Amino acid sequence: MLRKITAVIFVASFGIASIHGSAQAVFLDAQQRACITKKYGAKAAAAIVSAKKLTAAQIKQVKACPVTSSAGSSGGTGSTGSAGSSGGTGSTGGAGSSSLTPLTWGLMWSAGSNQSGLGNVSDPALLRLADGTLRMFFKNGNEPQIPISGFDNKIHSYVSSDDGASWTLESGVRIDVGSPVTVRVAEAGGYEAWGWAPGSGGVDRMVRFTSTTGRDFTSGSGSLVPTTSCKNADGKSAGFLGDPQVEKVAGGYLAYAHDLAAGQSPPFKRQACKITSSDGTNWTIDSGGTFALSHDIQTNPELYRNSSGQLELWFPSDKGNIKTTEIRTSTNDGVTWSAATTLSWIAPDPDRLDLPNGTSLLAFGGFDSRIGGLLAVSKKIAGTYSASRDEKVDQVTWVVSGATRSEIKVKNLCRGRDETANATFGTSGSNVTVTFKDSTVGCAFIVVGASQALS
Repeated sequence: MLRKITAVIFVASFGIASIHGSAQAVFLDAQQRACITKKYGAKAAAAIVSAKKLTAAQIKQVKACPVTSSAGSSGGTGSTGSAGSSGGTGSTGGAGSSSLTPLTWGLMWSAGSNQSGLGNVSDPALLRLADGTLRMFFKNGNEPQIPISGFDNKIHSYVSSDDGASWTLESGVRIDVGSPVTVRVAEAGGYEAWGWAPGSGGVDRMVRFTSTTGRDFTSGSGSLVPTTSCKNADGKSAGFLGDPQVEKVAGGYLAYAHDLAAGQSPPFKRQACKITSSDGTNWTIDSGGTFALSHDIQTNPELYRNSSGQLELWFPSDKGNIKTTEIRTSTNDGVTWSAATTLSWIAPDPDRLDLPNGTSLLAFGGFDSRIGGLLAVSKKIAGTYSASRDEKVDQVTWVVSGATRSEIKVKNLCRGRDETANATFGTSGSNVTVTFKDSTVGCAFIVVGASQALS
């Protein structure tokens, strides 16, 4: 999630940001608010932000300013990389349409914000310890507009002893840093993590943290990472970056982080910047590896070396009404990347972990302006069901194949609420259609069957 930029709340998309508003108000992201201010005036934008429920006129105003980044387009080339280069081709694997996609991740566990003495929870990062215990690090954040207590803007943790099926909150701060982190097992022994610390001259420092136990981490050295050479599809330079996702490669370390688009005007086309290091401490931008797509990479990506030895690169992407997650793989340490495969849903701030028993985990976040953020854990499942998801400001519609109506539940994971009774069901040929309306629908999911297949 975003780590320092104010007033970034995604209503027209999936609503995930580290900075949130009142539990009663309706929220706009920065680009929407700028658009509404330009079209209808500052008073209209302020009225929407303070509204407990949008009027019909306000809904029309919000719909006139959707969070779209070249909606429906099918990607583009890296800003300097050509097809087959580290920038990739920008292929989306057909994600620009609402075709049915196999549901291959099943919900295991979730927890919302403002619970157990915590503030706004976000940005999960998974780690498996030597004894098989799983630890999930997350940011315990705040936002002045939300009446949430318990935040300290530090990294806290949950722990699991059953391969992610259940999680127990641990007391205390794990990593004393104000940004979310990425964590991994170090090849030389112990564990390592990275996050951002304030630097100088408008440039942040990417700092390495280490631990012998995988529980409490100590800050080490880092370096400033100037980002101006990382440009999006329109030639705009990156500013502050989101959370860096780091993996070890033959030449040292590889990381990707997306541009926060601080101070930019809509529409967003946020790019993912490639960052490299020979020692894990001194980092530089590799502009030739930029993923500068013709649509928006909305949240932090994920870079992970899976149990097969391949690198996975996950981009939560916004293509207008289609919110998807693009997944690319590399067999040569990120020199080249495959075309993208996609999910039918957006997995904000994704984090991957493969277990020795063959289980593949995916942690992700989410946001609802009435309660705050989400921590969720899912596992890879057989694609018994397929679905499409079409999302607007105040409505989401699914088309589901392979399931009966009784197998489909609608849930707001951020609020911990079953919304099935508030959804409308119909049929489309042999498929089931599900429509759910609410003031914000980004944290609304369907879970299907005993496997809790997600969309």
